[in-house]
Amino acid sequence: MQTLIKKVGPTKVEIDSTVLDVKDYKGIKPGSDVVVFKAKSGGYKLALNMGVENRETDYEIVGGFHYSLVPKDFVARNNISDKRAKKLRGINEFSIWTQEHRPTCSPKGMSYIKKYDVWIDIYMCNNEHEKYGTSAAGLHFLAGGNSYGRINPNGNEDLLYKDFEAIAKQHGKRLITWDEFITAARGVKEFSSAGNDDNGVTKHHPDFISKYGIEQATGHNWIWSEKIDDELAVRLGGSRGYGVSAGSRASHWGYSVWSSGWGVGCRFACDSLNPVKKSRK
Repeated sequence: MQTLIKKVGPTKVEIDSTVLDVKDYKGIKPGSDVVVFKAKSGGYKLALNMGVENRETDYEIVGGFHYSLVPKDFVARNNISDKRAKKLRGINEFSIWTQEHRPTCSPKGMSYIKKYDVWIDIYMCNNEHEKYGTSAAGLHFLAGGNSYGRINPNGNEDLLYKDFEAIAKQHGKRLITWDEFITAARGVKEFSSAGNDDNGVTKHHPDFISKYGIEQATGHNWIWSEKIDDELAVRLGGSRGYGVSAGSRASHWGYSVWSSGWGVGCRFACDSLNPVKKSRK
């Protein structure tokens, strides 16, 4: 029988008629990844997710979610409706996972895109990914130097496509496809980029959050997509200075995988552990 964890408020989830509130647990704050534990003696509780592999002997991890940076007063804006905004406030409804419904990699900081049965990183890949994972709040973008108004002391302007591929593989993830990106990034303010509001830190930017809670989805850093062939790849979303040409359908085709750039980073994708069987039409 599949476990069901349901969001019932900005800070609350329900499981087996038990309501759990992140406010009742010290240390859990916006930007945290949270796990739901079941005690062997019965009952459920929440805890900070320090890695699904680090299980306490007296508890069983049954699932979890991302307690996002989206404030409780977040309302309809740009291409996001009030109904959709409600799903993103506080706990990101699309980040809820269970042992049956989850990505093959660590589920920390990921959002589920039902159309493609795929999980996408909520945040841009950061330069401390080996410690915090590829999707975490409040960290510096992996790519981009300390310039143009960015605070990025450990930025790297020389990362190639193969370097991003290696990082994705290290974390059990892969590069996002063009189709996946278009769907995952919908809801942002189209034909616009962050400009000086981008300081190279993973954060909540209300104009550039998608319908799935993907933060800084467009108009901050170009991200690499899958390859066209062995030599060429696609850049998606637009950079902070790309202006009216940035958005969920912004793309530059034919870039050499041997090139690097100040404004090119990445966010990753991961397939589902138990793929949804598509019915034949």
